[in-house]
Amino acid sequence: MTEGEWRALIEAYLEGRLSAEAFERRFNEAWRAARERGGSIPAAIEQLALAVEDFARAQDARTEYDADEGPLRNAARIAARDLRDDADPARDGRPRTFDRARAREDMRRFQVHVGRMAGLGCLFAIGWLVLMVLQINFAIEQVAAELELGVWLSAIVGFFTAFVPVLGNIVAFFGAKDVGGWPGELAALVFFVLPVAALFYGRTRWRTWRAR
Repeated sequence: MTEGEWRALIEAYLEGRLSAEAFERRFNEAWRAARERGGSIPAAIEQLALAVEDFARAQDARTEYDADEGPLRNAARIAARDLRDDADPARDGRPRTFDRARAREDMRRFQVHVGRMAGLGCLFAIGWLVLMVLQINFAIEQVAAELELGVWLSAIVGFFTAFVPVLGNIVAFFGAKDVGGWPGELAALVFFVLPVAALFYGRTRWRTWRAR
């Protein structure tokens, strides 16, 4: 790649036409190709490659959160500035467009994915709300049946108990089975299996989306 092409790739990222992950992928592809051809690589690109490598390692090691994009963006700004400063005035110094079609395709896929995630998020939220309503209801009924505290006090105690992790699920399970007359398997499915599956699915989908 020429300095103009490197500069165009960096500016596509800085201007928001490429995500950090897409920039990392494109940069590494170009970097490997340049190394394999054995051509000269600008010093600014050599320095930027270190920041890209650090960002990739941070992405691989992340847990719930994305890697900090700040150092990568700062390094990209420095590299773009150095490339402009080192440009040969005898050449056309304007950066050539770097693969606009692919950049547009990346953005289109990102938008479609976000739309799908929004739809799934609505369904997930509705299902979680229904589950919480059931858990609150049967927790209150179980507290009322076991402790005989009266309607209002049972409602208050049962309401807060329902939001205690594990304990709320256990109380709601027995409330559904003993008071509500649910089969034990159904109560276990609703108050134990489904919450764990929902948390696992939500966490997995969030990680997948953030990694794109």
